Amino acid sequence: MKLRALADGLQAAEVSLAVQGVPAPPAVAAAEPFTQLLHWRISPAQAQRPDPNVVVADNDMNTWGWGEVPMKQVPESLPWRLYRTDLRLRADLNDGRARLVFRELAGKAEVWLAGVKLGEKTTAAPGEFSVQLPAGATQRQLTVMIESDPAQPSGVRAKVVVQKP
Repeated sequence: MKLRALADGLQAAEVSLAVQGVPAPPAVAAAEPFTQLLHWRISPAQAQRPDPNVVVADNDMNTWGWGEVPMKQVPESLPWRLYRTDLRLRADLNDGRARLVFRELAGKAEVWLAGVKLGEKTTAAPGEFSVQLPAGATQRQLTVMIESDPAQPSGVRAKVVVQKP
């Protein structure tokens, strides 16, 4: 390869560089260390504890909102909300050893998967919370029920991921 430099008022210069081919580096397929949960539905705020297994019509585009994490609810007088998404698990995360990790939940919370309560966060202060995921169908409905402190913001305030042990 020859590199030549030219500029008005300067002497031209040229240098030769030896170039040799190299094989392409091998490609390595790597699985994500975690799976992030997306495409959440959010119920309206409610005065009474809702049924975490309430059925929402497939064509309901108005009652429940849509959201992505972070979903921060401002302080409000009605303390209860449901957050729902479909949990789709790869086979390597569906062996009963993976954990569902909420990097930050604000408010007291219950986590429900396919109609079964997996765990409960008993303090309203924002913090990380996790539950073990039982083996099961590769696609299941996940519902998080949050009871907020009326004076504090609440919600799913950071990533929600599925992690290997």
